[in-house]
Amino acid sequence: MWVSAIGLEVSFNWNHGLGLFLATIICYLVFKGKYKVSFLGNKPLKSMLVAGSYLLYYSLFGLSNKLGINEHLWAFIFCASMLTYNIFEETAWRGFLHDKLGDSPAWLKGIVTGILWGFWHVLIFKNFNQFGGLHYFVLLTIIVSIIMAYAVKRTNAILVAASIHGLLILRNNYVTVICMVFWTILIITWERDKLLNRKKTS
Repeated sequence: MWVSAIGLEVSFNWNHGLGLFLATIICYLVFKGKYKVSFLGNKPLKSMLVAGSYLLYYSLFGLSNKLGINEHLWAFIFCASMLTYNIFEETAWRGFLHDKLGDSPAWLKGIVTGILWGFWHVLIFKNFNQFGGLHYFVLLTIIVSIIMAYAVKRTNAILVAASIHGLLILRNNYVTVICMVFWTILIITWERDKLLNRKKTS
């Protein structure tokens, strides 16, 4: 990969994301059916706004690096790469698996996907010491997965889940707070235009 060519050490391996993505595509082909969740979901422009704001805010604040690259440009490159990786991964968890759990409540979908998502990281992380152990890490993935399940229930968008996923890895409290507040408002009012149209026609 190009990251090796420039001597960049990243906290994730592209093989894991690509492997999960390809396995999910095979599952989509084998277990054919009607799926609600898609890449851009039921509001493509709003989904792109979520991802765009993630890239924009980090680019504005910047990320330091040892490569001599402008911190704002580097933030965009790194976050765009991270978002791409997260799309590969979220196609499985908040895409295929979320859909296959049918009409189950969002909290239940979050618990199921959160447990599987958490233990899947055993294949990636050397240890879970920074989280206080595997059990605490799985608890974290369950909590975050419930949040994602609710977001996907509203948006049906893998891109939204991938953007939320990005905040778990990068470290900037200001960006995290700004994104979470903006996204919460956006997701809560996701279907507002439909409600307005119903009122006009009634």
